[in-house]
Amino acid sequence: MLTRLSQVYLVNRSLYSSIFTLSSRLSSSYTKLPFPSSKLTQSYYYHASDTPLLYHTIGDHLDQLANTYPNHECYVFKSEGNKRYTYKSFLDEVDSLAASLLELGFEKGDRIGVWLPNTSQTCAMSYVASKLGLIKVNINPAYTDRELSYCINKVGCKGLVMRPNVKTIDCIAILNRLVPELSEKKHELNAKLLPTLKHVILTPGDNEQHGKIPSYIPSGIHLYNDLVRKGAGRRQEERRKRQSEMNGDTPVAIFYTSGTTGQPKAATLTNFNLLNTSVPMYYTHPEYMSRVCCPVPTFHLFGEGGGTLNINAPGYFVAFPAIVPDTLETMRTIQDEKCTALIGPPIIWRDLLNHPRRKEFDLTSLLFGMIGAAPVSPVLLEALEREIPVKEMSQVYGQTENTGLMVMSIFAGDNKKLRFASVGKAMPHVEMKIADKNNHILPIGEEGEICARGFNLMKGYYGDEEKTRNTITSSGWLKTGDIGYMDEDGYVYYRTRQKELIIVGGLNVYPVEVENCLLEHPCISDAQVFGIPDERYGEIVCAWIKAKQNTKIDNVEEIKKFLESKLAFFKVPKHVKVVESFLPFMTQTGKVQKFKLTETMVKEILKSF
Repeated sequence: MLTRLSQVYLVNRSLYSSIFTLSSRLSSSYTKLPFPSSKLTQSYYYHASDTPLLYHTIGDHLDQLANTYPNHECYVFKSEGNKRYTYKSFLDEVDSLAASLLELGFEKGDRIGVWLPNTSQTCAMSYVASKLGLIKVNINPAYTDRELSYCINKVGCKGLVMRPNVKTIDCIAILNRLVPELSEKKHELNAKLLPTLKHVILTPGDNEQHGKIPSYIPSGIHLYNDLVRKGAGRRQEERRKRQSEMNGDTPVAIFYTSGTTGQPKAATLTNFNLLNTSVPMYYTHPEYMSRVCCPVPTFHLFGEGGGTLNINAPGYFVAFPAIVPDTLETMRTIQDEKCTALIGPPIIWRDLLNHPRRKEFDLTSLLFGMIGAAPVSPVLLEALEREIPVKEMSQVYGQTENTGLMVMSIFAGDNKKLRFASVGKAMPHVEMKIADKNNHILPIGEEGEICARGFNLMKGYYGDEEKTRNTITSSGWLKTGDIGYMDEDGYVYYRTRQKELIIVGGLNVYPVEVENCLLEHPCISDAQVFGIPDERYGEIVCAWIKAKQNTKIDNVEEIKKFLESKLAFFKVPKHVKVVESFLPFMTQTGKVQKFKLTETMVKEILKSF
């Protein structure tokens, strides 16, 4: 296996070098992992590198890849009847769809929401957006009415790409409630609740063949497959002209992230951000990511960068086992596709490790495991290398604001103490520092705020310059809000986060958002939402609630059902407790100390066993 992969890499590397005329630089870059010439005394590290940064769009990049090796297989989507793409066949679909969107009147800078799970259509939309200068707005397919409308209205989406359903979620029913005007559509929508939305594009749902539209779907919707067919060979000169107007700095994607108010912020990323974040492993560890299994949702940057855009490294391949995470299908895909890498948050790895049928599958092709999006236990990493086995596990740490990637522990190599305990060292071309509240660099070993600067820094929060200024300093440093320290070799150790974000299986939950929903209940006067540790999910959501005067809450299950109609399932608290007062947990200024709620809740749960 290693010999075959090495041969494939050498061929691909030669081709890639010819595209960018960088052969002399590429020949040495992946063999030289930069380390400080001497031990650090201050918590600042810059990963100097001679690997190239590519200043063009991901759409241009796909053109170059398809031109160089058109017949290389780059994707397989297991849930779509084992649907496979070569670079050329994928490019054909992207260009055809782009031509149809031009005909619908999409202009440079328009936002288009993509409310999809892991399907071929969401991958295609990433490249379509790049070619037309659109901004793809990634929306969690588990979102309900209010969450979907917030995501669309926050940035003013002109279009929405969606499925009829995602498992048991009836997406069409949600859309009909938000846009009853669909049945009256003549040319463009004029929706009262979603005023900027003009076009809805429907992809095939479960058990649909060839995009056939079910009878219950409103007539005022475009079919994705029809648009691809209509766009084939049409308006390509106009599409090429539009594409030529874009460059690396053109915004191409919005990913929603957390804010101190509890409402997600719209982090805007450029082609330069995404392209260069998707290929660094090609230069440092070329075999590891050559055949990736991606069960991670692509609306999350982990899945987009390590999955969808992994094909930007020439000759690489990505397999999507299911539309949503499915451990059995993930193992089957690794075996059938001889995947060399699996990426995912801890929950993906824990479920694989503990699955009762794991030993039925041949997982020996796995050379590499990338784990992140939530805190990781060294015990889990050790077990994965020993029992799967995976040749090398690496932590990855980043935020949406810097394209999901700041550091990786892969650079520690055989030093498991560093690779398992730290979140890693800065990626090539990235600076890291640990700073105090005045933004001054701290001595080695002292805890402070983790900060980063580099090519992967977002353009900003869409439509919110004030929050952008509060997050990015005037000198270009991203203030993560996370606490950690740096060792003398530049490795970063994550401690905790200043923000009260809860991460459930790698997905963000904003406590204030859940609290606000709880306060809509007629019997609740106060609510505090927090996370507690969980073996499977990393964290789960808990809520303590206080009843209004002269009311009584006897059934907490009714409270959960109340939230289920308003929030995605992973945001609904697992534990709900009714309390008389929050006074014992308050500071003198009246702020509830949520860490005390967490400690108390954990003790109560342990006592119940």
